[in-house]
Amino acid sequence: MKIGWIFAFIISSSVMASDVVTILDDVVKSTLSAEKWQLSKSEWSRYQELMNKPEAYGLVDNNPLVVLGQFARNDEERQRYANRLVALDKKRIDGLLALDKAYRNAWETLYPTLTPIAQSLPERVSLFVTANCDPCIDSLKEWRTHGVNVDVFMIDSKGNDFMLRQWASLAGIRKSDVTARFITLNHDPRGLWFQLGKGQAVPGAAVEREGVWSVISLPSS
Repeated sequence: MKIGWIFAFIISSSVMASDVVTILDDVVKSTLSAEKWQLSKSEWSRYQELMNKPEAYGLVDNNPLVVLGQFARNDEERQRYANRLVALDKKRIDGLLALDKAYRNAWETLYPTLTPIAQSLPERVSLFVTANCDPCIDSLKEWRTHGVNVDVFMIDSKGNDFMLRQWASLAGIRKSDVTARFITLNHDPRGLWFQLGKGQAVPGAAVEREGVWSVISLPSS
């Protein structure tokens, strides 16, 4: 009986030790994650609680600052998270711009007689979209991936700003991109796409050069 009791005690102790190690590991991971996003322990705990609620469905890919800001308990708290998010986005944008400059310098040094595809693209295009159009969102992302700034024009919004903001949210457009004018959001009250597209379905892109509009598409890869 004593041997059996000792054996059971050893197993129980091993399980408890394993549980302690798991708990400590979770604590370390949570601490590192909180530090990564410059959040206090209480803020990180609130973020984890929010992510376990039904209201957070679909937010698994959003960073903690977005989640905490979206479910902020007051305006001051929301503004605080917005400020942090803008600071992080500023660093990201500065990094992208610096990388783009370094890339162009490297290309000119290594291949001075060749023109990269990106340089044959316009700096900015007008992209015409509709409210319920997944290909329109894909097109926006493709243009931005190629480093082209985009002026979005919604042709069926009839001046409804809510529809435009809702589409921007679905497209994952960051406020910082709008602030930096990498992307602008507009209505198409003059029916410009109706004139340019001549019956073509959206999405459609166009550029204006010296007052003349022309439809454009991304070069096939």
